[in-house]
Amino acid sequence: MLFKSFYPRVISILASVSLALFAVLAVINAYFFRVAIDDLMGKLQTQRMQRLFASLEKRFPQSAPPETLTAFLDSLYFEYAIEIYDRNGIRIAGNTAQRESPPEPRLHEEQRFTGFSKIYYNLKPTSPFVALKIQVHLPDAPVFRSVLILFLLSGLAIVAVSIVMGWKMVSYLNTRLERLKAGVSEIAQGRFDVQLPIAGEDEIAFLAKNFNAMSARLKRLIESLEESNAARQRLFAHASHEIKSPLTSIKGFVDIVEYMNVLPPEQQQHLVPAVKKDLNRVLKITNDLLQLARIRSPEYKFDYKQIELRSFLEEEHNFFAQKARALNAEARLVSKLNEPVQLHTDPDRLAQILDNLWSNSLKYGDLTHSIRTELARTHDGIAITIVNHLKGKLAVPVERLFEPFYRNPIDADKITGSGLGLAIAKELTEKLGGTIATNLEAHRIAVTIRFPLLEKAYAQSF
Repeated sequence: MLFKSFYPRVISILASVSLALFAVLAVINAYFFRVAIDDLMGKLQTQRMQRLFASLEKRFPQSAPPETLTAFLDSLYFEYAIEIYDRNGIRIAGNTAQRESPPEPRLHEEQRFTGFSKIYYNLKPTSPFVALKIQVHLPDAPVFRSVLILFLLSGLAIVAVSIVMGWKMVSYLNTRLERLKAGVSEIAQGRFDVQLPIAGEDEIAFLAKNFNAMSARLKRLIESLEESNAARQRLFAHASHEIKSPLTSIKGFVDIVEYMNVLPPEQQQHLVPAVKKDLNRVLKITNDLLQLARIRSPEYKFDYKQIELRSFLEEEHNFFAQKARALNAEARLVSKLNEPVQLHTDPDRLAQILDNLWSNSLKYGDLTHSIRTELARTHDGIAITIVNHLKGKLAVPVERLFEPFYRNPIDADKITGSGLGLAIAKELTEKLGGTIATNLEAHRIAVTIRFPLLEKAYAQSF
């Protein structure tokens, strides 16, 4: 039989197996019920049959005609058929009670659905009447057949109830699985915002929960890929713009050089410095871009060393403070550590991260406010926070500032730069096992880099 669905097949198989088991159980129970009735009837009639043997021996000789014996048996009004057999197992006589079948000339026990038979043997071996066979025939009440039919009907009823209950349970299960099936189809068609209802705590609910988690994760992944693609497109656009501008200037200067006799000597003297400035800008953009590509490469290697962080930061901050003083800016370093702390890192790359962050503070910050650098302990590591005030309002989300070549549109045309400093700082921080985050409040911006601190190294610092 062919089924369109798995569930009717399961129900059909279970129902067939259950019905077959009930049929076997009915036959076995009917058989044991019959054996029990036979034993009970046999025990109840044993003494009566022995008394009948005694009466036959007392009243009739061995040569008594069968008619006389039949008349005697009929006079006793037995409620069942009874036969008398000799030593050879040959029937001698029997009463005229109703029988299921004609009397058997030979002695043997019979088993029928509408009754039963039982053989009783005479305890006196010398008696001519050796055996008595009784046959109980109940044509109007076939006990054993009724028991068998009753078991089969009971089995059918139980199977029917099981099918109804099983169908309801399977329908409920099928409904939930159809939801999963529909959800998978939605995912296959590219709709990753589908969420399935979660009912219960069983395996289907667990599957639905994991499906929802998978769907949400795929949605985030797709959004991340789309954002990465958009960022790559912006990278190409910004890189083209940043490189094209100085190259255009250089081309213009070359064209001017071609017609130098037209320009006065004073203007000719300013051409070479301008060309060199634009060439240096192109070289810086190219070098920063190559460095960013190398950092992102899996083959990029770091020179890890154990450094004492507080003294390292003080030394690097001294160099930055000199640059700040040259621009009439104040640089402050605040350490909230009460003891030396060892950090396993690449000191050159860490210095580059700090220099990029400090340089951005000088370029884009309001220098009438101090640039504050804080060193503090966190629950699982250390944090370095650089705080400064912006000159104006930030026109984009702070996360966009870490994209390559992206700069605040308000300052992009006023301040020269490659737009790669923060992108390189972010890549280096993450490669060194740290994180970088920003917090903007009004015109105050704080950039925090965090690194995990090995407890062993921290303990050795005491």
